[in-house]
Amino acid sequence: MSPHALFLLLLLLAACAPVRQNNALPPATSPTASTPPPVAPPMPAAPTNRWDELRRRGVDFVASGSEPFWSLELTSRGQMRFRTVVAGDSLLLPLPAPNQAQDAPVLRYRALTGAGELTVTIAQRTCTNSMSGEVLPYTVMVRAQTSAQAAARDFAGCGRYLGDSRLHDLWALESMDGQAVAAAQFGPQKPYLELNLTRGEVLGFGGCNGLGGSLTPERAGLRFGTLRGTMLACPALSFEQKFLKALSGQSFTYQIENLRLTLKNRVSTLVFRKFD
Repeated sequence: MSPHALFLLLLLLAACAPVRQNNALPPATSPTASTPPPVAPPMPAAPTNRWDELRRRGVDFVASGSEPFWSLELTSRGQMRFRTVVAGDSLLLPLPAPNQAQDAPVLRYRALTGAGELTVTIAQRTCTNSMSGEVLPYTVMVRAQTSAQAAARDFAGCGRYLGDSRLHDLWALESMDGQAVAAAQFGPQKPYLELNLTRGEVLGFGGCNGLGGSLTPERAGLRFGTLRGTMLACPALSFEQKFLKALSGQSFTYQIENLRLTLKNRVSTLVFRKFD
């Protein structure tokens, strides 16, 4: 072979050889049984609702306002705790029996000790928090004076009752106005309520349709908002309508004993049993 022909042959072989890339990725490998999958990081714990935290601390009623910021707690241990951003404004006084207005849904507490004087007025009138925009069911006025102050100061804000944590559960209806409720009347499911104090709502089943509405804890019980449900027809529809009418828009006192919840007002008495 001539030198010229040999040169052409070498040039052709060089052009056909595969070019190795410096940045080529290594081939993917299939996982084996001995190679555990990557472990995902744990999800952060869901934050606890602030109402739940206060309820666990034994707070029955809470209120707050701004300009300046202040807060009030009425506790199950018989205390009124008032705070502002100024440390010298704080008061911790015994919780007295309230005075009930004769012509309006208004309660007034007044306590006087050597530490100071505190007058709290709670009116059942919706109130919008000026900072958060949150709507709460009670308007609250506070007049506070510590022993170190020359004059009393007035504060305005919004509040709510927190309710009994034992209510926060599922309850199956056992009787209404003395008449027992049998499962056979409703097929597979008796009427029941799910009371959720954290979200301020009630869900459940009326005997024919699902139901739902608002739920507001009160000083001595619960107040149901207008309850609404789906529109299916069934043999138990007349009972369901009576059940919804008894609850919707009504306030009740309650008693919890032996896994039973009794709701009672001047018109109706409903007895529920806690789900097992």
